[in-house]
Amino acid sequence: MAECLSELQSLIQRRVENVFATRQLECAEAVLSVINRTFRGDLPDALAVRLASGFPEGLGRSGCLCGALSGAIMALGLFLGRSGPGVGNGRVVKAAVAELQQAFKATYQSTCCRMLTQGVDYGGRAHRRQCVRISGEAARIAAGILIDTRPELKSQVDWGYLNRRDSVPTAGLRILAGTWG
Repeated sequence: MAECLSELQSLIQRRVENVFATRQLECAEAVLSVINRTFRGDLPDALAVRLASGFPEGLGRSGCLCGALSGAIMALGLFLGRSGPGVGNGRVVKAAVAELQQAFKATYQSTCCRMLTQGVDYGGRAHRRQCVRISGEAARIAAGILIDTRPELKSQVDWGYLNRRDSVPTAGLRILAGTWG
């Protein structure tokens, strides 16, 4: 069971890294979109990207909360969140987000984009590589929390999508065709 979860988390991590590294999507977009598609969430691809599009680069380039972490939080909300008003029905998602935030902070010592990217030139290759890695890790952590909380999600995994790796030229063609991610 733990080995299967670890393998699934690694595949999600690699898919997020691939989608981001090939410039199909940015950090928050990649994390939310990949988790949504992996577990066959009910967000259309374009809507997932639109929802997450303001979060990259620390909340719209402000350097605040890490976009990858924001995308992971949105993914937890998608699968664990409230579906309407009511007292106490948000406990599961709040606990999951707290667990994600604690694990992320334990790994990177910060949740702030500005601090996470300190010492690398904004927009440079090192910056992109670092954010690709952080995005993959945020998705890996979130996937583990999702499966621990909702084990039935394992039966919904889109393995074909998850195992796909796009090259930069293929990603460019996907973007042109509107089939990115």
